[in-house]
Amino acid sequence: MRRRRVAWLAAWALALLGVATPVGAVIPSPLKLADAAAEANDAAGRAEPLWFEVSLRIGEGEPVATGKLATHPTGLARLELHSRRGFVERHLLQGDAYTASRDGRPLENPRPFLPPVFLLQATSGAALRAALESFGVAADKVVLGRVEEHDCYVFGGRLPRKPGEEERRLPSLWVDLESYEVVRVDGRDGVRFRFGPSADFGGGIRAPRWVGIEAPGQPPARLDVLRVAPANAPAAAFGTDWLTAPPAP
Repeated sequence: MRRRRVAWLAAWALALLGVATPVGAVIPSPLKLADAAAEANDAAGRAEPLWFEVSLRIGEGEPVATGKLATHPTGLARLELHSRRGFVERHLLQGDAYTASRDGRPLENPRPFLPPVFLLQATSGAALRAALESFGVAADKVVLGRVEEHDCYVFGGRLPRKPGEEERRLPSLWVDLESYEVVRVDGRDGVRFRFGPSADFGGGIRAPRWVGIEAPGQPPARLDVLRVAPANAPAAAFGTDWLTAPPAP
């Protein structure tokens, strides 16, 4: 571990100096990295449909909604939020297609409260790479990066920030250098999802304790994860008809 850390720091120093680093000498191939990330998903007990109980915060305030999130390893997720103001929002993610409704009526410009949790469930490197490509992430390109205390492999690349310049984001997946856990996802629409540290939710399932959501022009939001369990959620349960279906009794 120490040797890999030293190698990473050396590569990082070269990157800061604008010196190209031989990919094969420091960074494993994208194929091997995708396989390692998928193995981490399996070891964490996430390679199956899952159900999350969550609460939603916007800014620094108290939770504004509670909800249930279901996610499927094939690239499907849905979130039902019950607002303290009395309405119900449903959010559906089918690959990179995002749709939502409020009290059964479609929303034209929904806030992206539903993260692509299925990227933490990919059962193989090939499945993860296919999911990344659907999000506009260049799965064959991997560089090094850092998110707070995490040294990361970055699928899709990154754009160095110059002094006084705003950060420019590429569609990318940031994976911890040691654990291969997903730390961050940057979408092509400028939305960023930051995955918090993992916790043991029982039944052999480890999942992030929270997901931070940053969208251009909107205050930051956060989903706090309260419970996680296996879900009886076949792929057919993630159809668009769910958005307008009456609530379950």
